[in-house]
Amino acid sequence: MRSVKYTLILISVLFFLGADFCLASSAFIENISKVRKSSGYTFKVNYRTQQEWTDGLVFKLFCKFSKGTEQAFVSAGHNNLKSGWHKTEINIPNVYRERYGYIEDYRVEMYSGGILVSIKSM
Repeated sequence: MRSVKYTLILISVLFFLGADFCLASSAFIENISKVRKSSGYTFKVNYRTQQEWTDGLVFKLFCKFSKGTEQAFVSAGHNNLKSGWHKTEINIPNVYRERYGYIEDYRVEMYSGGILVSIKSM
């Protein structure tokens, strides 16, 4: 009797995880660009949402610096996005370049509702 109960619980969990993944995968990163300014770096992210309305998008930027460290930066949450193309920016102050060196490699991850849905790297 217990094995049937645990099997039903496992099937339910997998069903709901699959449903969340399908909903979350309707957004993706098209491209990213890095602009170096006197005040630091600006990363421009072009992305697309496919649902009529999208809430809870967060972007994480991972940068590898020339002095060997890797730092992560997180964007603010994005809500009330209509279906279509969008842009966001993540700014990194100049103090990071002074302390850790130049950015040699980077990648951006997009999360929807806490689930990783897209990755784009340099």
